[in-house]
Amino acid sequence: MGELGSLKNGMNFSKEAMGHGFPFINLQNIFGNNVIDVNKLELADATEKQLLEYSLLKGDVLFVRSSVKLEGVGEAALVPETLENTTYSGFIIRFRDEYGLNNDFKKYIFGTQKVRNQIMAQATNSANKNISQGVLENLTFEVPSFDEQAKIGEHFSNLDHLITLHQRQHKLHLNMLL
Repeated sequence: MGELGSLKNGMNFSKEAMGHGFPFINLQNIFGNNVIDVNKLELADATEKQLLEYSLLKGDVLFVRSSVKLEGVGEAALVPETLENTTYSGFIIRFRDEYGLNNDFKKYIFGTQKVRNQIMAQATNSANKNISQGVLENLTFEVPSFDEQAKIGEHFSNLDHLITLHQRQHKLHLNMLL
């Protein structure tokens, strides 16, 4: 993956910097999501230089760098739009695509079993499970034509919508029974 773009670790925040300032993305914004929900961001202080250095552009992919559980390390979520004055946690690695991958394709490729297995096999073990930029640089996966990427992304987006619809219907039926 190193040939496809650049990687950058996020910034660390002191306790005093939290709760006010500018939007920032933390691990909870990534876990269980393949797209960042921009309406659920916390706040942290950042300098003008940090806002530039740790900027987030539409199509960036954020990876969990450190997790208590092996399954959490390397989880990824797409940044759906350019986020002005928004930074990201030091427990996150940003991938900035310089190849021109389809954004819908990026939402799904990093969650495939092939990619997840590569990440988890290289995670280091300390108090938490960790990955480095090197682990992500060495990821290998097939890169189909842009048209194929768009079709793959659209197919999985449609499946996600269908699953969400069924989950809502199921919940509605359960509520009707109670």
